[in-house]
Formats: sequence, C-alpha cells, structure tokens
Amino acid sequence: YGECKSLLGVRDELWIKSDYLLGLISRAEGFYYTVLARSAEAKQEYLEAVAAYDRALITNPDDRDTLRSKGFALLSLGQLQSGLSELDAAKQSFSEAIAALNSALLISPDYRPIINTKGLVLWSLGGVQESLRDFEAAKQSYSEALAAYNSDLLIAPDNDTILYSKGNLLGSLGDLQVELNEFESAKQFYSEALATYNSALLIAPDNNGILNNKGSVFHSLGDLQVKLNEFESAKQFYLEAIAAYNSALIIAPDSISALNNKGNALRSLGDLQEKLSERQEALKNWQEALEMLNRYLGIAPNDDSVRNMRDLLQEYLDNLDEDTVSS
Repeated sequence: YGECKSLLGVRDELWIKSDYLLGLISRAEGFYYTVLARSAEAKQEYLEAVAAYDRALITNPDDRDTLRSKGFALLSLGQLQSGLSELDAAKQSFSEAIAALNSALLISPDYRPIINTKGLVLWSLGGVQESLRDFEAAKQSYSEALAAYNSDLLIAPDNDTILYSKGNLLGSLGDLQVELNEFESAKQFYSEALATYNSALLIAPDNNGILNNKGSVFHSLGDLQVKLNEFESAKQFYLEAIAAYNSALIIAPDSISALNNKGNALRSLGDLQEKLSERQEALKNWQEALEMLNRYLGIAPNDDSVRNMRDLLQEYLDNLDEDTVSS
C-alpha cells in the first residue's frame, strides 16, 4: 500500500495524453481507495475513469478495449455502491456496464476478456438483486454469468482467472439457495465451488484471492451446518475456513480481505463454542478475532462497519472479564 501511495504521488508529475490510459489509471486509483475503505475518493476516481472512456469513445466508438474498460470501471463503481448499500445506484452502474460490454461483443463476439468481464458484472448484479429479495432475477443473472464462464472455459479450460470467477459464482448460488431454504442444493453448489477453487489452485497455488474466497465458502458451509444443528461438522468447516485464510495471509500478510474474513470466521467459531459451553476455546478465538480486526483497521482505519464490529466484540469481551471478576 505504501508503494501505491508513492506511485500516486508521481502521477501528479505526469502528462497523460490518452483518455484511454487516463481511464485505466483512474480506475486503478479508485481500486486502491476502495481497498483502504476511502469510499468517496474511490467513487470519484471511478466516475473520472468512465468520463475518460466516454471521451475516448467519441473519437473511436468501435474500440472494443475502451468499451470493455468502461464496463470494468462501471463494474468497480457498482461493487463499491453495493458495498455502501446504494443498491439502486449499483443496479444502474451494472446495467450501464452490461450495455458497454454488449457493444464490445458486437465487435468481437468471441473475445474472452469481454465475456469474462460480462460474467463478473452479471454475478455482481445477481448479488444486488438477491439483497433486494428479487430472487428470480438473481437466479437469472447468476445463470447467465455461469453460461458466460462455461463458454469461456470451453476455450481456455485451464485458465485460473475464469475458474476463480466461476468458483465465486457457485458460492453465491449456494448463498442464494440458503436464502430460499433449499439446503441440499446449497451444499451442492458450495461443493462445486470448492472443487472449482481446487482446480484453480492446481494452476495458481499462490493465488491468495482464490485461497481467501475458498475460505469464505467453508465459512458459509459452517453457517449452514449451524442452521441445521450439525455443530461438529460446522466446527470443522470453520477450522477449514481459518486454515484457508492462514494460507492466504502467508502469501499476502496485509491482505485486508483475508484479515477481515479470518476475524469473522474466528468470531463465528467462538460463538459456536460458547453455544456448546466450550467457554475457554471461545474466548481464545474471540481474542484472536479481535487481533485480526485490529490489524485490518491498522491498514484501513476508515472502514466504519469493521470498526463497529471490532468495538462490539471488544465490549462483549470486556463484559465477560467483568463477569469473571465479579463471580
């Protein structure tokens, strides 16, 4: 993150002649701010990227790379808006992204980067629709995204990026089935997601993003097993999730996504152990969860949702200490 900050300092000294390149740089800067939970700055950069691509398209309206890059910038903007619960704005951004990508596909219908990006947009749109409880629309978006990835994998079956994206989508389909109380179907999607991640890891064993999201699927399976009162199985899945996050953090020790996810998994494991009257084990995992969240906030101090989670956990642990002293 320090190197990124230094590069942004250099940017002010550069004359960027091309609107297309300006769009690429603005989107990269927006992603940097997104990672550090500096949402207002991230949003501004994504909007500047889209504006730069629009200027480039005035002179070259049929440039597939500019259209794809515009779609990607709108995807990033929509994901940011979704994370801020600005769901209607996110839907609009995703719709505009799909329009740009469809225009690119008219020019190059078999160009894999465009197909893959469209799959990412459809996956993200499905997540927003699911949040809005529009489950049929979410199913449709997820199905279209899955078709895009499967089509892409026919051309490049050993592409770890596509496998990663497909694994993410299958995990989301599992989450949707849980929402619909279709638990056996959910387990099947989660199992397929894990198998897809494992295939990707055979190709790219040091991809911390794949390891991180593999952990998230294990966490979801643990939550599902708790819902089904299968507590020992749930405990095992939480431990698998933590192991996956640990592997991701060995590769990228400051990955704030892995730090946050590991903290959440430790907290879930602690909650389950408390429920099973395993108080000492629960305390140990809650304290480690607190450590993960503090490490996260040391890197991204502007993330209010994580800070609130950390403060609630700290308050709960403080109250437990007081109860122990008084008893």
